[in-house]
Amino acid sequence: MAILFGNLLVLALFISSGTTFFHDKNDDVLALDEIVREFHANDRFNGVVLLAKENTILYSGSYGMANFEWQIPQSTESRFRIASITKTYTATLILKLIEEGEISFDDVIIDHLPDYPHKSGHRITIEHLLVQSAGIPDYLSLPGFLEIDAYLSHDVNTFPECFKNLDLKFEPGSDWDYGNSEYYLLGLIIERVTGLSYQEAMQKYILDPAGLHQTGFVTPGAVISNYANGYIRNSNGIETAPAIHPSVCYSAGMMYSSAADLHKFVQKLYHDKSILSEEILDVMTTRHMADYGYGVFIGYQVIQGDRHTTYLHMGEIHGYTAQVSYFPDNGYTVIILDNTQQCASRLYFAIMDILPDFSPAETAADD
Repeated sequence: MAILFGNLLVLALFISSGTTFFHDKNDDVLALDEIVREFHANDRFNGVVLLAKENTILYSGSYGMANFEWQIPQSTESRFRIASITKTYTATLILKLIEEGEISFDDVIIDHLPDYPHKSGHRITIEHLLVQSAGIPDYLSLPGFLEIDAYLSHDVNTFPECFKNLDLKFEPGSDWDYGNSEYYLLGLIIERVTGLSYQEAMQKYILDPAGLHQTGFVTPGAVISNYANGYIRNSNGIETAPAIHPSVCYSAGMMYSSAADLHKFVQKLYHDKSILSEEILDVMTTRHMADYGYGVFIGYQVIQGDRHTTYLHMGEIHGYTAQVSYFPDNGYTVIILDNTQQCASRLYFAIMDILPDFSPAETAADD
């Protein structure tokens, strides 16, 4: 199937659950809309879906409620917690500092956090932290953490006390284990190197230059415009999700964004290459262990019988799931944001089955 790029028709269709925008109303995007509506009707999705080809948004639809208590519908401008997709932003900022000569891949933890235990701090490099090969236990996996500590306020500077003295799971660089501890430390290194808070540094180096005005940080007491509250579905129906404290998430998962801003970030980073140089972007998107690059998964997906490269990250936190996929071979971006903690991958693969214009000519070359 192919998208027709002839006379473009812009259609805004207001529906009871939100708003759907078609850049080009054709059978392909209408089929996508039908799939998303079906997922929503079956209580398997509540949020926003965006499909774009390069800088052009082809489809953006919102479904369900941003606030169930007040029956406030979702909007394509709704802002969601993006959880671990924060790691892509953190990695981008670290790479920006490397690009500017402020730090290097070979720096070890104690070069910037001198109070970190020497037994591991002198062996773990910035690169180990970026690619999740440091061997540091994930604090979310510590006994009882998700039952009590996750909901308490913590000082980010002392928070690593809960994991930094634990034995490493393996020798740094010898294996891979996805977690949050490494990216928490990267946030503290950013603060030490820049002299700014993590939030201030991200605003200065990434968000403001890229014009990401619908992206920010979940902080206690903050009023966030167009914010989609987090919920969970269970046998009782919809319930408000318990809120993990932002200080627990920090540089591993404290950010929020809208679908439009996530698309803008993806385009400026991967397509326009206006955030990082092409040279360092190539390093960021080089596959390491478990198909992880620097803050992003670099993989291949078989779509409609052909194999395509994808840059992907997912995020999940109580009340929210998020998924951002970019296909560098043909410029597609697919973004799924949900505020009822539904499995985004189920909808994602349903969309992949009908996503148009994945022609064999644009298939990624084999290794």
